[in-house]
Amino acid sequence: MSEPTVVSRPAARVDALDKVRGAARYVDDLELPGMLHCKVVTSAHPHAEVHSVDVSLALASAGVFAVLTARDVPGENQIGVVTADQPLLVERRARMLADRIALVAADTPEHALEAARKVKVEYRPLPVIADTDQALAAGAARIHDSGNLLAKKQVVRGDLGAGWAAAKLVLERTFTTGYQEHAYLETNGVLAVPEQNGALTVYASAQCPFYIQKAVARVLGKDLASIRCVQATTGGAFGGKEDYPSEPAACAALLAMKTGRPVKLVYQRSEDIRWSSKRHPIRTQHRIGFDGEGRITACEVKLHCDAGAYNGLSTVVSERANASAPGPYRAENVRVDTYVVYTNNLFGGAFRGFGAPQVTFAMEAQLDEAAERLGLSPAEIRRRNLLRVGDATATGQRLPESVGALECLEKAVERSRFEEKRALLAEHNRKSPHLKKGIGLACCMYGCCLHAGGQFLEGSGSLVQVRPDGSVNVAIGGTELGQGAFTVVAQLAAEELGCELSKVHVSPVSTELVPDSGPTVASRTTVMSGNAVLDAARQIKSRMLEVAAQKLDAPQGRLEARGGDFLLAGGLRRLSFCEVAKACYERKVNLTAEGWFAPPRKEWNEALGLGEAYSVYCFATQVAEVTVDLRSGRVTVDRVTAAHDVGKAINPAALKGQVEGGVVQGLGYALMEELQLSEGKCLNPNFTDYLIPSSADAPEVEVVLVEHPWSLGPFGAKGVGEPALIPVAAAVANAVSFALGHRFDRLPLTPERVLLTLEDSRGTT
Repeated sequence: MSEPTVVSRPAARVDALDKVRGAARYVDDLELPGMLHCKVVTSAHPHAEVHSVDVSLALASAGVFAVLTARDVPGENQIGVVTADQPLLVERRARMLADRIALVAADTPEHALEAARKVKVEYRPLPVIADTDQALAAGAARIHDSGNLLAKKQVVRGDLGAGWAAAKLVLERTFTTGYQEHAYLETNGVLAVPEQNGALTVYASAQCPFYIQKAVARVLGKDLASIRCVQATTGGAFGGKEDYPSEPAACAALLAMKTGRPVKLVYQRSEDIRWSSKRHPIRTQHRIGFDGEGRITACEVKLHCDAGAYNGLSTVVSERANASAPGPYRAENVRVDTYVVYTNNLFGGAFRGFGAPQVTFAMEAQLDEAAERLGLSPAEIRRRNLLRVGDATATGQRLPESVGALECLEKAVERSRFEEKRALLAEHNRKSPHLKKGIGLACCMYGCCLHAGGQFLEGSGSLVQVRPDGSVNVAIGGTELGQGAFTVVAQLAAEELGCELSKVHVSPVSTELVPDSGPTVASRTTVMSGNAVLDAARQIKSRMLEVAAQKLDAPQGRLEARGGDFLLAGGLRRLSFCEVAKACYERKVNLTAEGWFAPPRKEWNEALGLGEAYSVYCFATQVAEVTVDLRSGRVTVDRVTAAHDVGKAINPAALKGQVEGGVVQGLGYALMEELQLSEGKCLNPNFTDYLIPSSADAPEVEVVLVEHPWSLGPFGAKGVGEPALIPVAAAVANAVSFALGHRFDRLPLTPERVLLTLEDSRGTT
């Protein structure tokens, strides 16, 4: 096989020029004649009965075209993506402050806001459930008729009793992680446009146009074929635009169908933070046993996940946390119990890492503590436990290939000079009274693509068309969120077809062009959309090779397509890609093909949480180096070394950029991002009080790409988007613990928390 000419090489992003020139059109840039603007009236209470809604004053307000309530929903008043527990518009009971009561459409945003303020609602407040313990307490007010326990997940494997009996060291600790806001640059936004014959088009900043299509059809009482969703240029998402955009989309769609005009809804930043989904708060009760050599003998974990007022994707997120809790380690005696609980808080949803950062923080802290107790280095205790090819995961899934966990550890340790620096920094800390330095590492394992429980969604389509002039159109179901997905599929198409990369054009994602391809989540887009594109490209290439062979009067088996030419073996005779495309059209050969990819079915025992949880796993080790100022409590991350098993690097430059971005976002989760809630109300819905990392906080990041190809991946590729973030907070926390000689069990490590924790620990010693 010839060396690739496009794949595994850096490539300029296909969407870069439009974005840097300001030509890219986001939802808020879209304007249509007669367009109206939407404002949403939300509940004044986190938990209340709604007795009446009076919209008369709002309807009489200047510029108003419509004011809608639950009684105006023509279809099903329901937008729950997994569970039918979430009305679009409240009928009788509000369960969180973000619950929608009424929708206003007016000629300007100002008129819509003025009218929204005139909607009068009569409430009877109900008891507020603010945490999972309160929700599960005997006699607690029920948020839903089914009770406050939304779901229970588990992993039950091996013999815990035997594992505890074999343990020489047992550690038990509770870890707490809170909310994280996605902080995408562009807030949620949609534009709903009525079309002929009762159809509707939605332009959305979104990760899954197919979810929007289903939600809008459901609410309007229409069939899927009459609803089209097109992804507008999207300014970041990180999971926050997976299921959530269905809500604003359904709001705008209702008003558009009612008024017969285009309706735009774009959130203000404070609205977005107060209303949209977040990373779930999870409390992790963690008990783990080790033998005298530092090998895991037993692992028992209990997770309490705060779903908020509605399920959203909470049961799906908890499924991944449940399976990921024991980490990338051999653990034959395991029990994980995960409780997903309703409260009156903001509801949780997808966020980069999808439940794994929370449990990784706990597991990696326990390993560091065990290493210290057993006289081992943190690297060595992981070396003795990491999964290898042929091992089984905590769910009992055998790993026949593509297991780069150990190489990631070794590369990260070597490149960071981890062992050497531990000794040097310990000596520094003995001499420095105020500035303490630390180094810590963390490993992770992330199931690429969807969990077995969601495999009914696990298929992706593509549409590839070669034009008579040799240019190529590619359409996929995976969305471009800034991660470089369109560039990767363009590279894959160019490599497989044998054309130049500059000839490939990727179309905006539209539900009209490709079949339902599921959401752009779970680090699945390169695998799913990439394989779908390869499938279509191979069909087309085989037809082009047949024509090229005829024109060159040569056996088809002796031809190859690469670098913009169809070549006879040895390169003695050739035809350009454009020449062959033209010849195909002259001979009426079809150069359009639909592609499809779905991985093999996974066997899964839901009752025990055992079996093939994911199709393949990504592995990573990150090493963080920190400085802690004891006078202020401030933690500075100086350097991160990140080694990631990506299967095969399709675009190495883009992969490194993904890891660098994930590191900075994970740093925010580790050190500063803390959404404050009181009785269900968000107290800091802005970037003045909710702090996110700036460029000044970004550390030096060295990215090491480790390649253990996966046989089903496109050219062997897996994913990297989410593993880039998952181990960051754990590595930073371990580095801070090393620097200060104290184990931290709550995130984020804000200056106040660092100082108060140290004061408390001194007071108890």
